Amino acid sequence: NAYLTPPSNSQGFAPHYDDIEAFVLQLEGSKRWRVYSPMSMTETLPRESSADYTEKDLEGIEPVIDEILEPGDMLYMPRGWIHQAHTPLGKLGASAEHSLHLTVSAMQNWAWVDLLEILMPEALESVARSETSTTLRDGLPRDFLNYMGLMHDVGGEDLPEGLKQASKSIAEGKPEDDSDIDETEKEELRQIERKRKLQARFKEEAKKRIMRVCKEAISMIDAGCDQIGKRFLSDRLPPAYNISEIVLTNESRTNQAAGRIWPNTLCRLARPGIARLVLEDGKAVLYHCGDNSRVYHGNPLSPMEFEVDDAPALETLLTTVEPRWVVVSDLVHCDIE
Repeated sequence: NAYLTPPSNSQGFAPHYDDIEAFVLQLEGSKRWRVYSPMSMTETLPRESSADYTEKDLEGIEPVIDEILEPGDMLYMPRGWIHQAHTPLGKLGASAEHSLHLTVSAMQNWAWVDLLEILMPEALESVARSETSTTLRDGLPRDFLNYMGLMHDVGGEDLPEGLKQASKSIAEGKPEDDSDIDETEKEELRQIERKRKLQARFKEEAKKRIMRVCKEAISMIDAGCDQIGKRFLSDRLPPAYNISEIVLTNESRTNQAAGRIWPNTLCRLARPGIARLVLEDGKAVLYHCGDNSRVYHGNPLSPMEFEVDDAPALETLLTTVEPRWVVVSDLVHCDIE
């Protein structure tokens, strides 16, 4: 994004933090930036941008950075760092200048939690639909609500002192000294211990199932990364090729045997990262940003489907970038046609 700000102490935005890593490049004029560290751990590396802060909110807080950017200067701000900027007042006898800066953003929705948000639901669904195990489809224990939940906590803090000590001894595996408690209290203690055992058994069964889902999630990491990759391709701009790249594209080769590709034709991916190969429903599917609109999400992705046998050749193509080339006849495939 490009930001043009009028001169003489003008400020475009109230103090705030963003959900992106920002690189600010000053192009014209100058601008004073004040940057503050996150106010709490929950606001460190946030997943959403903040509401506007007021000057009162920042009273008594010293900025980590208080600098005036001149043309050619660059400022980096991590996610969650509060910032505000304004054009300085013109110096005496000099006319005030506008400010023009470019902000390049990165790392939006690019945290571990974003990957796990994809992985965990899919892993849960996969285990739930398993053809080899009914682990997650098994019924919950009968009457488990009679001993699980906060209302059934048996931590012992609310027990009489005698019962508390006896319960603690049993929990630690020490011999029970019940000389100071009556029969009613003994029965209450036995009920507590029964409940504690039921809770431990339930938690152990839940843990087994949770670990089964986690194990499945680990096996699906590559698929989850492919989902993140597809989302990135959908979000990004189409590649803007330079003249030397345009000359080498197939569309510009129409005067060379009508642009046909032969076994001895040299080829490579035009730019690193503009396409990704995934396997979906028994097909090799190539996602790319070549048809993306310059308007955000103006065009949907237009994936290309191939047979799985084509995957090795496509992999070679997608990983061959400048300065390397690959000859068509060297692409792994059973049939040169």
